[in-house]
Amino acid sequence: MIVNEGGNIFQGTSNFDQKIIPAIQKQIDSVMGKTGVKALPIGSGATPKAGKMSGDLDMIADAGAMAKYFGVADAKNARIELEKVFQAAGFETRKTGQIVHVKTNIGGASQQVDIMVVPGGDKAQKFHVHDIPGGSPYKGIHKQIMMANLAKEKGMKWSPYIGLVNRETNELVSNDPDEIAKMLLGDNARAADLGSVESMVKANPAVQAIVDKEEASDNPKSPWLTKKVTPTESLGDKHLNRIKSLIKH
Repeated sequence: MIVNEGGNIFQGTSNFDQKIIPAIQKQIDSVMGKTGVKALPIGSGATPKAGKMSGDLDMIADAGAMAKYFGVADAKNARIELEKVFQAAGFETRKTGQIVHVKTNIGGASQQVDIMVVPGGDKAQKFHVHDIPGGSPYKGIHKQIMMANLAKEKGMKWSPYIGLVNRETNELVSNDPDEIAKMLLGDNARAADLGSVESMVKANPAVQAIVDKEEASDNPKSPWLTKKVTPTESLGDKHLNRIKSLIKH
């Protein structure tokens, strides 16, 4: 299972510069602090870069700890109670599946925050921290697909919420990022090498074969292909390409 962004849940929200993520998190923390459970950023929001735009901020919280705080039986009821706490604090909310969506307001503009409330969320967060290089056509989902492929090749399964598990018994093999990196990429690999498709290929060039296989897919609905980032041409690049074209002719 791979985390998907919640999309446009609220009216009036807009894309935002990641430099305001600390301010967004401060608003979320002001409410989460009442529960004693942290909402931790995942995806690119966990390593925000000024100038990079996001459509929403994805976060994850531990359902078990939250259920214990609210005195409820399961994750479903924990999400119901969490939504009530945000509403009582004056925030507009929605709830879809495992996610409590919260509408924040920074600098006169509104933003969407998606808080995924799942069992083991505090441990799972580290599997959803990415370090995507600038200009990459790939996102966090591509990293997860790569890890799933690598785990399968080695007779295991990859769970973004648990870690590496035995393919037959579903028993945990490892949830330590450094150990997982070594198991999937080689003895010299470390957790940081799992940050992106590019860093995985750099750590072990042989895994380029997985990238090539996914890129060559003839399935138009392939998550690898449909989730790729369409490169945008900057004004400077546009002028440079125009000059090159004139020189050629």
